[in-house]
Amino acid sequence: MADRVLLVTSDEALARVADVLLAVGAELTHERDGGIGLATAERAHPDVVVWDGELPAAAESAVARLRATGAGIVVVTGAAALAAGVRALREGAEQLVVRPVDPDHLTAAVARAAEAGRWRRAALRYTSAGTASDGHRARTLAEVERDQIERTLRHHAGNRTRAARELGISRATLINKIKSYALDL
Repeated sequence: MADRVLLVTSDEALARVADVLLAVGAELTHERDGGIGLATAERAHPDVVVWDGELPAAAESAVARLRATGAGIVVVTGAAALAAGVRALREGAEQLVVRPVDPDHLTAAVARAAEAGRWRRAALRYTSAGTASDGHRARTLAEVERDQIERTLRHHAGNRTRAARELGISRATLINKIKSYALDL
């Protein structure tokens, strides 16, 4: 694990348990205040934020702000505050860990949240129009499929049976796709 993890907690017991993340290769930053933790997340864009659900900062706004950074979110809470942890999950946190924290459970939760964060950051790179910040426009699945069908048909000189076999679809499905994409071959 080479993930950048931001731990936001004032609980020293949780901080000691989180040292297991260092042992598995995470870059760990620890903030003891919720407001400072949010500012750090927004500035540093960590891969994962382990958020103490019992911090005085409003958890609802914290989860929304953390999601905007693209980080995966793990909320740690005690059994008495379980409702707040479940609310954080509904608002977008990926993982909920209940105290007392098992180091293996925390490590697994961080790994799963990191994966979710990677997907979220990839999605955030694209605007609603499907264009990345570097000007690259993402192709739709239909565009990719149409191009692949067209290339395969050209490769087989228009032979639909051979093209369908190479594409792994039936000849009838290929004919339907040719019609739906208005391919003229």
